[in-house]
Amino acid sequence: MTNDREQTICCGLHCGDCIPSNRPLFDAAERLRAELQKCQLDKYARYKSNGNRAFADFGTFREVLDAILTLPCPKPCFHGGGRPDCPIRACAQEKGMEGCWQCTTFETCTLLEPMAACHGNTVSHNLRTIRQFGVEQWADKRGKHYLWSGAEDPSPEHDNPPVLNPERHRVEFDSIPWESPAPGVRFKKCERQDRRLRLVEFTKEFVETDWCTQGHAGYVLEGAIAVDFHGEDVVFLAGDGLFIPPGNEHGHKARAITDAVRLVLVDE
Repeated sequence: MTNDREQTICCGLHCGDCIPSNRPLFDAAERLRAELQKCQLDKYARYKSNGNRAFADFGTFREVLDAILTLPCPKPCFHGGGRPDCPIRACAQEKGMEGCWQCTTFETCTLLEPMAACHGNTVSHNLRTIRQFGVEQWADKRGKHYLWSGAEDPSPEHDNPPVLNPERHRVEFDSIPWESPAPGVRFKKCERQDRRLRLVEFTKEFVETDWCTQGHAGYVLEGAIAVDFHGEDVVFLAGDGLFIPPGNEHGHKARAITDAVRLVLVDE
């Protein structure tokens, strides 16, 4: 194929590791199919099935062989190969990005999540590697392509070495969309390692109907908020931190005192 840059797929995988790019495999399959037809093995299998039931499945074997020969990819994804309607590539192109490594939210991207069933954590590992080392210098540090590969492959690129990722420690709220679960409240969230960081904004329109029993730790950025602990109000002003343990005994309801109030909250 071509150089590592052209082998780099938008999602962070490497074309050269993908089965559809394995030309020797398909050449061998093509030769096998030709030999099977040449010696009319289908007729021989029918005869042999009388003494060996495995040959009764020859038709299924041929179907699988024919299906394998539909897999080859004629060119790298970089040049338009791969799945023509790939939603990941379409998303990157819509955002004007060369690949997902340029996106600040790839760690939590719902389009990339399904790939874990086949590739494990390799997609996120590779994207972090590309971001750190650059698209021209990352390939020798890539993770194993498939979940089932690696144990028999001693090459260093299949060891999934840990990669320093300074960007993973930063949350760019400007690139995260607002969510509004109820009138008068909206938030931006980032979830990592069983924790959730939120930028939350309340207005006076917000009315909390049920007692919240979740724990929160946070900091008031702007405005003022009153938190009702079963009849006892505690007011938090800009510059105040807050720590509310979880549990029914700490059940609470919040309401904005000023027209708007913004907080940063950390939830378990």
